[in-house]
Amino acid sequence: MLGRIHLVRHAEGLHNLRNDPTIPDASLSERGYDFAEDLGHRFIREYSNCVGAIISSPLRRTIQTSLTAFPRILDSTQYAKNSGVGANKGVMLALDANLQEITDLPCNTGSKVVDLTEQFPGLKSEIENLNKNWHKKAGPDSPLPQPLSKRRTEILNRLQSTLTDLKNKSMGKDIIVVTHQGVIALLAPTANIPVGQWQTFHLVAENGELFLK
Repeated sequence: MLGRIHLVRHAEGLHNLRNDPTIPDASLSERGYDFAEDLGHRFIREYSNCVGAIISSPLRRTIQTSLTAFPRILDSTQYAKNSGVGANKGVMLALDANLQEITDLPCNTGSKVVDLTEQFPGLKSEIENLNKNWHKKAGPDSPLPQPLSKRRTEILNRLQSTLTDLKNKSMGKDIIVVTHQGVIALLAPTANIPVGQWQTFHLVAENGELFLK
């Protein structure tokens, strides 16, 4: 076993609430924010001081879920000044375009870098590290690895690399991954994680391949 991975499915989005996939890059619903906050309280009770990294899809609802659920873990500089989050030196939220939802429905299609930076100024440097075409799912301008099996491999390789880095630091060793149902099915096909919930796995290497078990 290489390390522990907590797969989090984003909390309720407006597209879930309204059953409307045409909402562009859907944000959390008001109830979704409550669900995300509750998720964070429950997670901390079980895994206090265990987390060394949080990696999120760059879609709005996953960023919002991450910031809402984990203010006790994340560094407070990533929050808006009027957010009410107290000073806290913690983990820096990382964004990974490979964690975005699989389909190209409007609700699952991300926003341009400039728009995300405007909404999440505390994450400016991380957002600007994204490829400018990160949200394009296919075609010659898409930076996403194709086929999906290659995307799965790149995600697992990043998790392995992150776990290796964490072993050299005096902080938590677990990784939280905040993502979507399609990506969860790609990484852990037997998982059944409702919105606003998580499931814990171990990253293992077998016969030269990486798996979540």
